[in-house]
Order: sequence, then structure tokens, then C-alpha cells
Amino acid sequence: MSSYSMTEAFHVDGGSAPDTEMGHQPALRVGLTLLEHAAMSRIVMVHGAGNDLWGPSSIKTKWFPALADGLAWHGVDVHEADVRIAFYGDIFRRDPEEGYEPPVDRAAAIASVKQIAAHLDPTIDLDEVVKMLTEHHFDRLLAQAEAYVQQPTIRTAARARVEAAVDDDTRIVIAHSLGTLVAYEALCAHPEWGVTDFVTIGCPLAADMVHPLLDPCPTRGTGAWPGSVQRWTNIADAHDPAAANSLVDRFSGTVTEYKVDNGHRVHDPEPYLNNRWTGYAVAAGLAAD
Repeated sequence: MSSYSMTEAFHVDGGSAPDTEMGHQPALRVGLTLLEHAAMSRIVMVHGAGNDLWGPSSIKTKWFPALADGLAWHGVDVHEADVRIAFYGDIFRRDPEEGYEPPVDRAAAIASVKQIAAHLDPTIDLDEVVKMLTEHHFDRLLAQAEAYVQQPTIRTAARARVEAAVDDDTRIVIAHSLGTLVAYEALCAHPEWGVTDFVTIGCPLAADMVHPLLDPCPTRGTGAWPGSVQRWTNIADAHDPAAANSLVDRFSGTVTEYKVDNGHRVHDPEPYLNNRWTGYAVAAGLAAD
């Protein structure tokens, strides 16, 4: 098993170290740079929103055992060194010492959801919508998602993390929630990659508030196919609000979709990852390599 070494380098606007003098606030933190020497990754995993208080190692500590359990349904083993986390959560993490404020607006995110909800159902109780969002901290997740689609600097910075994580050995990209959007757009931008399998879990790509905003923009309601991908498998819990809309027939290719039951953890990544159908999709990708 290959050993890992990690260096952290925080950049502002893609270049020099942050200016922390009084009154000068950096516009955007662009890099938590992970250098994994002598390690090639067959699988890259991309997290969703709400991971700003975590890091790549802590996410991998939770996700890798769940992935291994999913593969165990099919008698398949994977080495931890074959898996890499594409981490972008720090882009949304506030840093008072450095003076960094992530450009995220919860109020604007809630206003957008209220507008869309009212358009879809004029009889809906918008106060109840807001209460549900704030009580379950969905406003924080939605604000990060809205910041991604509305602000090019965040979009570019997050996609750069996926671009840095994928290497010549990468064959499978697994993405959760907002990470499905980041990974999808990175795959579309890099058809030269050797990624053959895309596995999405808790995926909002077909949602009414997301699908029209994809990059590249859908043509007559049909999204572009993600680059070099040969097999796209989408795993959705029937009660997961983020995955309510099916991906089938929404993209210019065949998306295979499986329904699962995550119990009360409808959107959590771990029950998605340890499910037999997620394991089946990943096992098939490994076998094809």
C-alpha cells in the first residue's frame, strides 16, 4: 500500500498567500492542496454540501468503510490507497483569523426555494417551507449549492479539486449530493480523462432548480453526457428530496437507476455507499478495468 504525504497551501485568487492586513479581506480561498505522492487512485469520491467543518481524511474515514461494505455484497475488495477524496469543503469554511468569509447567503437561498416552491404549487405554505429548511439546517446546504451555481469563482475552485484528484489511473468517480454537480461538470469539461464509470448518490442533477443551470447548459431539456463515462449509475432513496427527480431520459445517454431504502438517513452518504446496488455499480466498474 502506497504511503501518503500531505501539504496544505491556502491560496487566494489562485496565487499568492493571503493578505491578512487590517481591512483587506481575501475574495476567495482557492486551494487546500493535497499532494499524494506515489499513490494512484482508481476511485475518486466527491462529497456534497455541508462538509466545510470536515476534511479529506475525516471524510475518507467515514466513507471508505461504507464503500467496502457495499462491495462486500459482491465479494469484491478494494485497497484504501485506491480511493481518493476530492475535497472542496474548505471553500465554504469561515476563517476569522485570516479574514475569510465564504460568499454564501442563506437568506438568498431560502428566497430562491420559496420562489420555486410557489411557482410549482401556489397553495403551498411558504412559512412551513422556511421552518423546515432552518430546523433541519437545509438552509446551510442550499446556500452552498446556490453559491456554487451562481458564483463562477466558487464553481471553478470546486471543480479544480476534482481535476486535481483524478489521475491517469482513475476509472470510477462516485459523487454525493452537490458533489454530483461538481463531478458531472468536471467530467464534461474533460472528455480526455479515462473515467469509465460515474456513480451518483443522492443526486439533484434532474431537479427543476438545478438541471437548467448545468454547465454545459442542457439542449432542449437534455443534459450533455459526462465526457468519457461509459456507464452512469444513479442510486436514489425514494424519500430523499434531493434525489426526487429521476435522471432517466434527462441526459444524452443511458442512465441506469436503482431505488434503495436508507431508513431515516434518507440523504446520508454512508447508507448509500454500503448499499448492495452502489456496490454492484462500483464492482462492475472495477471488473471492467
